[in-house]
Amino acid sequence: MRVHQSSPSTLLRRDALTRCRYCCELMEYFDRHDHGRIPMVPKAFRSARFPVQMRWHILRGIALPGDGGESHCYVPHPAFCAAVDHPESSGELAQARAVFRRRFEERVAQGFIPDLRPADEDEVAEQHVEPVEGVRHVIAYASVLWLAPGKIDDIQCVARAWTTGERCGNAVSHGEGTWTEIEIPYTPGRAGQEVLWSGSTMWVYALHTLYPEEFRRWMRQRCSQHTGAMVDEVLPPQWIPFRPLAHDEFILRERPTQSERPAAVDRGIAAIALEPERTECASPDCRNGSVAKVPKGWLCYKCARVREHRERTHRKWIQRS
Repeated sequence: MRVHQSSPSTLLRRDALTRCRYCCELMEYFDRHDHGRIPMVPKAFRSARFPVQMRWHILRGIALPGDGGESHCYVPHPAFCAAVDHPESSGELAQARAVFRRRFEERVAQGFIPDLRPADEDEVAEQHVEPVEGVRHVIAYASVLWLAPGKIDDIQCVARAWTTGERCGNAVSHGEGTWTEIEIPYTPGRAGQEVLWSGSTMWVYALHTLYPEEFRRWMRQRCSQHTGAMVDEVLPPQWIPFRPLAHDEFILRERPTQSERPAAVDRGIAAIALEPERTECASPDCRNGSVAKVPKGWLCYKCARVREHRERTHRKWIQRS
């Protein structure tokens, strides 16, 4: 079986149907519109039975949010997995989850041994990714962060080599990106407030300069030799969306040692130039500056306003606790 080169999906339907290792229910994987994969309950339901945020439709093998204007839709398996503690629900949604829970309890009574309880629905959705140990870097592309399957230079192509039949040994990276310091993404909800990452930064490998087709090669975890080749994959690509709370151990708070800082500019000769010396804002990604004499750690008016807002929020949550 091969995927036709005109198909936007790279997932063979033959390999898409599997059982959840947490609850043993059947689920069917689809390629998502944002390069990830999502497991669906392998049956279409009436759209009116489920909330809008749970509805998905399939277009040419790609899963897209919403019902696409159809009367039936697909729903993601993690929203019904009996191993996850779901928020309270009512109506048909609660009835459907009760059915999944009852079947799960019956399977356990018959001898099914589930994996360790997942932390959340995201962990259920990511079970198709092979476990990865060790250091894992984070890449950034078009405001989206992905957790890599290892260090940037160690990411290996997942295609099956023509000559040996084994996994290709080539690296995915060819030094296309640059290390960039960004703010740790804000995490909504009370848990995000309790972490208090206000003002903290992390280092990511930015791929913003890549063309979409080249970034697609990264997400397919292919080397340049297997970019558009119709070859089997030894295992699925191992990328997962980066979540600060779940992936705190992989956050790089210091610049990676393998990246070199740009050579410092000698300001001695520049001091005699006609233009006044300019001081840049202390925020990592801000390029605002001032030619007036300012103290060390100076912030522009925009960044000062953001910091003041965060400090007020921080004090509010401290007073409540």
